[in-house]
Amino acid sequence: MNAQATQQPSPIYTTSAIWHEVPDAKAYQVLQLSEFLNTKIDLKSFGDGLARIWFVAIIMQPEDKIHSNKIVFHRKTNVLEVYWRMDYERVMAATIPEFKAYLAAFFVEVLKDALEKKKVKGFDVDGFIVSIGKVLKEWIHLV
Repeated sequence: MNAQATQQPSPIYTTSAIWHEVPDAKAYQVLQLSEFLNTKIDLKSFGDGLARIWFVAIIMQPEDKIHSNKIVFHRKTNVLEVYWRMDYERVMAATIPEFKAYLAAFFVEVLKDALEKKKVKGFDVDGFIVSIGKVLKEWIHLV
């Protein structure tokens, strides 16, 4: 899965690969996540080692074996791509507020893990993760 050719110009871009039964309202929340983050977080303030984050929340049935977790860091462009599976049953059972809380926690945890594994130089990973966590507390409570 290489989404390089379709990346959006925003520094943080979130989207989803979803099973057709996942409600549109939940897919919309994934898109809203990046819109909110881009108004609150400036990637450049954490260094020049990371220019863009491309995050794909995979919401597929457990028996789906095509979509798998993947982390790619493009050193030439400083773009981090993260494709990660959410718990399908949890997503389907959640209300929108519960889903937002799960998505926010999931996003922080997956990004933290991805940035630890890929060792991005010239970027304050710890400061970034703390900042993301703080602003997402506000996002969770937006209606």
